[in-house]
Formats: sequence, structure tokens, C-alpha cells
Amino acid sequence: MGSSTFVRLPVDGVDLASTLRGAAILPHDPTVLLEPGRFVRATLTPDGPGEIRVLWEDGVAEVEAWGDGAPWLVARAPRLLGLDDDVSTFRPDGALRDVWRKHHRSRIGATGTVWHDLGAFILQQRVRFVDAAAHWRAMVRAWGDASPGPHDLLLPPDPATVARRSYVEFHDFGVERSRAQILINAAAVAQRLHASVDRTWADAAPRIGAVRGVGPWTLGGLQGLTWGDPDTVITGDFGFPRAVGWFFDRDERADDARMLELLEPYRPHRYRVLGLVLASGVSPPRRHHRLAKNPIRRR
Repeated sequence: MGSSTFVRLPVDGVDLASTLRGAAILPHDPTVLLEPGRFVRATLTPDGPGEIRVLWEDGVAEVEAWGDGAPWLVARAPRLLGLDDDVSTFRPDGALRDVWRKHHRSRIGATGTVWHDLGAFILQQRVRFVDAAAHWRAMVRAWGDASPGPHDLLLPPDPATVARRSYVEFHDFGVERSRAQILINAAAVAQRLHASVDRTWADAAPRIGAVRGVGPWTLGGLQGLTWGDPDTVITGDFGFPRAVGWFFDRDERADDARMLELLEPYRPHRYRVLGLVLASGVSPPRRHHRLAKNPIRRR
């Protein structure tokens, strides 16, 4: 473990626990730690591996990072903490206003870590969330190197490691050929994708979308988490349209088109509204949606 890079940031009025939860979405993720007053994440940056730690108390966050990627991570820490997220034009009404009153200190952060986030989203395609989390853990533990920081975390697998693997090797993690091949495709161009993070989303999206197997759902996730866009809407998801439809209209069968219609009045804060809908705890009756539990195709 080498020297670290450090900065102190004012975060008064920002709920960092809520804001940083998006970067710790997969349960028991070996790359991340989130607990009261502390967030740690091991990741890969365009400049190399790094680990970032955020400690906060009394309106001040202390940000420290280790590894070759430390300066890159610290320079982008304000975006990660949601300090660049402007909520001044957000004017919710009705039931949404009540939810916002409770969560008004939550912000939308931007991780900037394209490969890390893309790998996690690819593994969530078309399978149950709990299974995707298990697949990610298994892959990270098998192929991820130790983090350069002091917190006993693992880095996401290096894209060069993933790119040279056969899809068959992913079967040990419960990952079938389809998602394995998408990961391999993305890993082969990961450095070029990493370089796109400082571009606008409009410029970056076609480059990422050119990776075979990366579609609207995955792109929407990156737009929200990696770029921190407060207006993105994730389409192609089973739960989001039903949640939005039920919250606004008690419609448990809403589809993407209906979700977009209901969210349209809230531009440019549609992603923020989606987050508030999920945070509200208001949900439609549970219905089974069949997703593959372990859809490995060995041939």
C-alpha cells in the first residue's frame, strides 16, 4: 500500500448514505463497503486501480484514496458525492412532494467508473437480482486483484483478464454463454470506453451501445449511475414501470410507454423521480415474473 491522496469537502445538506447507496447496490459486493458514516470502494480508473474512502460527520466529508487511480478518484469525488447535482428546479407535487420532503437531502452521484459499472449491469441482464449479485461476487473473488487500499477489498476483474477468457470459464460463476460473451465483448474495448467518461452522455452512449449485447436497459443504468444524469429513464425493466404506474395511477400493469408518459412532466428530473418512487415504499401487488435462475448454456 502506497501513499494516499486526500481532500476535505463540505457536504452540509447532503445525505451521503442515501446518495452513495447507488454505488453499493449489489449485496455483499467484495468491491465496496457502506456503513454509517463510511463508504469505501475499490475500482479501476483510466489511470489504474484505486480505492476511495469517504468518511463524513457534521457536514464535512473526508475523502482519501490509494493506488495509481487515487488522484483521478479524488478529483471526481464531488461528483461521486452528488455535490454537482442541482435540485433547485425540482418542484414535485402531490404524493411525490411528501416523499421528497422526507428524502430532500438525497442527491444523484456519478461514479465515473465505466468498466466497473458496466460489468455489474451486464451480469444483471435477464436474471434475478439475487443471482446476479452472486455471479458478480464469484467472478470478483476468482479474478479480482487485491485493492491498493487498507480495507481488504477486491478490485473488479481487470478487463484484459476478462477479454482473454472463454465463455465456458464463466460457467463456474453461474454465468451462461450470453452474458459471458457480452462481458468479453465489453472487456475487449474497455480502455476506449473508460476514456469516454469525460464526454457528454450523448457522445458516449453510441460508443458504449456499439458493444454487442449492450442495450437500452444497460445504457440507462450507466447513464444514471456512472454519468449521474438526473433525467435518465431506465427502460426494459420489469419492476420500474409497475412501480411508477402504481405510485401515480394505481396501475400495476403499466409498461414502458405508460411509465414515460407519467414521468414526462418531471423533466429534467425523471431519474430522481424514479428513485423517489422506489424510496416511497409504495408498491403494487406482487406478481411472479419468470427470470432464469441459472440459465447456463454449455453448448
